[in-house]
Amino acid sequence: MRLALLFVLILLPFWRAGYKGAKRLTRLAAVWLYRQMLSKLARTLPIEAGVTIVFAPHQDDETLGCGGLIAHKRYEGLPVHVVFITDGSASHPGHPQIGPVEMAARRCAEAREALAILGVETNAMHFLDAADGTLAWLEPSSRETLITRIGRLVDQLQPAEIFVPCCPDGSTEHDAVFNLVRESLQRTHRRPTVWQYPIWSWWNPFLLLKHLFQAGRYYRHPLEDYHLIKERAMTRYRSQLQPLDPWKEPVIPPELQQVFHGRDEYFFHFDLNPPENAAPSPPGPVS
Repeated sequence: MRLALLFVLILLPFWRAGYKGAKRLTRLAAVWLYRQMLSKLARTLPIEAGVTIVFAPHQDDETLGCGGLIAHKRYEGLPVHVVFITDGSASHPGHPQIGPVEMAARRCAEAREALAILGVETNAMHFLDAADGTLAWLEPSSRETLITRIGRLVDQLQPAEIFVPCCPDGSTEHDAVFNLVRESLQRTHRRPTVWQYPIWSWWNPFLLLKHLFQAGRYYRHPLEDYHLIKERAMTRYRSQLQPLDPWKEPVIPPELQQVFHGRDEYFFHFDLNPPENAAPSPPGPVS
């Protein structure tokens, strides 16, 4: 582990300088090191009774970040609701064959297939259909409407736990979802346990270190046999994990995909008080 840490520190200046090969090596080394540290330091996540809500910016985030946990909870008979904030239409800007409307429909269908595999019931799948790629720049009235819709769902479902993307997570959409959910919760008297799950954070060693050192409590969920269910669900997200002709590369890089094939999922506890804990990150991927 010390050797890997030294390797990362040596490569960080090249990362900042923008050297592509150094960035790739730094990412891989940092992810490996980060997982080693978390596996030693993180406590096992308890499987709590009560309703769980997973808020996902896009159709795939819930499975990549929480798929094993969702499958585990559903196997135990615990209610899990998944709320997709955006329509996912902006994942392939400029694609010559698939436009935003078709992409949104495709991702919705993929999400329903994936969640069915994880055991989520149809009436527990919620699609708010905000325009993908716009969450960080919503007009005040549109933002207020979205916060209100989130609040109504929380009041209706009365969750014991809520899962949201990390903030910052290297994506403006992910950061915006975190802040929308946080603001919605602050307006209510409900105080569910709030957990953050990393997605694009795995692709940025600086964010990885930030979460590790700033999180007061972090936990791991050993997937055990649930990793098989998660991997089946992941295969349904073909538009994100496979290249769409004529493009030669998938939206989610293969090296990043490998992170989500691991045998553990990691979560960071978030304290709703004080509200200043969250801050937006620089623009990043929207998918």
